[in-house]
Amino acid sequence: MKRLIFLFSMISILISCKNETPKEAALRTLSEADRAWCQSASDFEGFMSFLDNDVVWYNCLYPELKGKDAVRSAFKNTFENKGFTLTWTPDRIEVSASGDLGYTYGHYKVKYPNSTETQS
Repeated sequence: MKRLIFLFSMISILISCKNETPKEAALRTLSEADRAWCQSASDFEGFMSFLDNDVVWYNCLYPELKGKDAVRSAFKNTFENKGFTLTWTPDRIEVSASGDLGYTYGHYKVKYPNSTETQS
């Protein structure tokens, strides 16, 4: 009898477990990665750890930066300034139906040393 109860319990657990679709898995993974990046954005090495070696960075303050080394060179001095902060708040996450392409977008705030102004 105990085996039968155990078997029925396991069957109901398995039936109640829902497998994630590729899109749901990608949304979860992207959300987790974005949250982790938000927590490390003001730390230079934390910031850099989320960039791929083949990154292409577009920003109105810099020419197109190709590769992690180019981004490192462009931002290193900025991050070393005491009082510099960067915060990121994702507003939305988009993922393709197949789950193989996704991105986040949102607002960032940058504060430079000895300045009360922020850019976003």
